[in-house]
Amino acid sequence: MPEYMGKCTNCYKLHRYHSTIKDRDHCPEWCECGGTITRNVEAELESSRSTKKWVTDNERWSISMGVPASQVAEFRKRFPNSTYNDRGDLLVKSRKDKLRQMKERDFVELDKRN
Repeated sequence: MPEYMGKCTNCYKLHRYHSTIKDRDHCPEWCECGGTITRNVEAELESSRSTKKWVTDNERWSISMGVPASQVAEFRKRFPNSTYNDRGDLLVKSRKDKLRQMKERDFVELDKRN
């Protein structure tokens, strides 16, 4: 669940809380005032920058480099150094591993600056 930060319009307290996107503008349940939150987007962005290393270095399943479930066995043979789950998602261990696997498949990373 994403983390949000903001000030309650009812009790005027600053909150840092986890919430679903649907409920992000409401005061957290543990506050019990029932007010709405004015989000501090700059603080949220700053907080996410400090955790960027954690996000980029963790293992994750890539749907975009995955394959249809019916072709998992074939791709396990074709790319023996790759790990697929039963749904066909590809395990990416780090950014370096992602770039290696992209190169094996002749994929090109899009330049985000263009």
